[in-house]
Amino acid sequence: MKNLQIQLSHSVQEKVLYKHGIGIEELIGAFKHGRPKIIKIGGKNYMAITHYLRYITMIFEYNAPVANVITAYPSSDPQIKRYNKK
Repeated sequence: MKNLQIQLSHSVQEKVLYKHGIGIEELIGAFKHGRPKIIKIGGKNYMAITHYLRYITMIFEYNAPVANVITAYPSSDPQIKRYNKK
């Protein structure tokens, strides 16, 4: 999934910001400058866990090369452990 283009609808962008405190700039920065671990979770849906300023998890639908974000939120402890596994 090289050159992943992150796309958020306006409603998802507002939800992620107001419910989870993650701005679009932080989300994009985390995926540009972090090392996302991407896991297929079913169909065209994927989960990406990354760390830049903090750990962030993003759920998205992948239609090459576009990732349509469904939600993004601060990672839970089990997700952080999964990210840090070699």
